[in-house]
Amino acid sequence: MVFDNLKDSIKDFAGLGVADKEAVEDLVQDIQRDLIQADVDIQLVKELSEDIKEEALREDIPGQLTRKEHVLNIVYEHLAAILGDEPAIDIEPKRVLLIGLFGAGKTTTAGKLANFYRKRGLTPGLIAADVHRPAAYEQLKQNADKTDVPFYGDPDATDAAAVVEAGMDELDTTDVMIVDSAGRDSMDDELREEITAIENTFRPDETLLVVPADIGQSAREQAETFQEAVGIDGVVVTKLDSSAKGGGALSSCAAAGANIQFIGTGEGLDDLEIYDPESFVEDLLGVPDLESLIEKAQQSIDEETAKDFMQGDFDLQDFYEQMEQMTEMGAMDQIMDMLPFNTSKLPDNVMEMQEEKIGAYRTLMDSMTQEEMEDPKLVDDSRAKRIAQGAGRDKQEVREMIKQYRQAKNMMDKFSGGDMKRGGMKKMMRQFGMG
Repeated sequence: MVFDNLKDSIKDFAGLGVADKEAVEDLVQDIQRDLIQADVDIQLVKELSEDIKEEALREDIPGQLTRKEHVLNIVYEHLAAILGDEPAIDIEPKRVLLIGLFGAGKTTTAGKLANFYRKRGLTPGLIAADVHRPAAYEQLKQNADKTDVPFYGDPDATDAAAVVEAGMDELDTTDVMIVDSAGRDSMDDELREEITAIENTFRPDETLLVVPADIGQSAREQAETFQEAVGIDGVVVTKLDSSAKGGGALSSCAAAGANIQFIGTGEGLDDLEIYDPESFVEDLLGVPDLESLIEKAQQSIDEETAKDFMQGDFDLQDFYEQMEQMTEMGAMDQIMDMLPFNTSKLPDNVMEMQEEKIGAYRTLMDSMTQEEMEDPKLVDDSRAKRIAQGAGRDKQEVREMIKQYRQAKNMMDKFSGGDMKRGGMKKMMRQFGMG
């Protein structure tokens, strides 16, 4: 995945006892190597690494920072700078036109965008304006069915602008109209004319260029070409889940002045994220994105329970119910991925609980008293033996369940640190022991 090597390099540096000159120089070399492997422009990498090294080795360290905090903060600031600005996503009625070359992932992105706005209370509608690729109509229709949103298309049509005009009449009660246009192998006169005709008919509020992450530095050329030809308001970078060249696409779009709005991180309709370069870099540094974490948790459980869970305020019954709900929603792995480094101390089966394990815990809990459920510290050896016998399970399973509960609670207690909102980088790094 994009920047995985860089993440490992920064993690190794953060785990060092002392951030001396040699360690800083090694980190800079690792950053150079990892960014080049991610297809970031070599000249940009050279300038970035020189700036990091120069600032990191200054004798005067600002404020009360340790040398390690100082270096990580410099890395954070410089990486965030080359990855562009945070977009402003307006959750309001609009018309969105998706453009891009063949194979960029426009049709899948159209379905993801519809799902994105539907989840935020708007009624989106999809218009299939790709009249050249036979499968485009059916694929978009399937996406509309999956997200339960209105759809318009004509599988026999040859005039894309006419399809858009009819679709606008058909979907005139929707809040967000999303047009999926056709692509070509390159920007040619035919594609330019077709997009211009659609644009004149549709009059979009936003024209989004869709580019795949695996095109690397070529993203800059595409962004500049489409900007010059028809104008773009933003970029969606797709296929970021598996592309080693994703860093090139992200930095190249930013260098071209093309504001990245969304990134596609998988094939599912939920695999679309608002692009946040600062959060992106915070993840590289091992600093959790608390807002994303809370949002992910709240998709699986109610708001109050989610906050209690993240603050470590839960008993054994809550622990079971939250694990069960998040596992059913497929959210557990994603939530754990957003936590800080010390989540590696958790056993794998905390993050990957299967139905069988959850069922065993339910059976054990049925043999526990209400007092024991509320305060698992009461479960000593004799009580564990009684609980196991009553459930027809092994006493070791009782101990395992209590141990996993305690580990999760201790981690969340340390994780919450009081305020659940993202703070400054310095505060966050100190909070998670990166000094």
